[in-house]
Amino acid sequence: MHQVVILVAVVLFCTSAVFFDLRTGRIPNLLNAAGLVAGLGLAAASGGTAGLASSAAGALLGLSVLLIPFLLHMVGGGDVKFMTAAGAIVGWGALWISFLLGAAVGGAVGLVKVLRRHRSVDALMARGMLLRSGGLDADRGRDGVRVHSGDARMAYALPLSIGLLLVSTLRLFP
Repeated sequence: MHQVVILVAVVLFCTSAVFFDLRTGRIPNLLNAAGLVAGLGLAAASGGTAGLASSAAGALLGLSVLLIPFLLHMVGGGDVKFMTAAGAIVGWGALWISFLLGAAVGGAVGLVKVLRRHRSVDALMARGMLLRSGGLDADRGRDGVRVHSGDARMAYALPLSIGLLLVSTLRLFP
């Protein structure tokens, strides 16, 4: 029964986060805070101190897995807070595999977006080589025209939610 409640919480949390991220490009702090409180509360109610400790460890893990990408401007602050709340809901054990699955989905989607934009692997490799050598500004194309960062933006809550939903669903069937 406990896993069903967790799955319902994950579905509600992820659906809301994906909706806002796709629609506005942001995940509201209020939603992330509600997810964190709900996760800690569910864990304490079902598992007592041990459940609360697992939930808190999940929140810390969620914070830590995206902290470096956030500092490198690869993900937004809402994504970091999203993973923190998700960790509180599912606990540290399920968060690891959820994150890895979500990151794999996100990486595949990102690769498809980049390949679609550059039309070929050769063009992508040439651009990567110019970026590494300093011959091309990351924000400007070959002709010096500014490239809008929104062109490559991805609502990262979506692939992360796919991982969370998949793992949470599979936990119902041991």
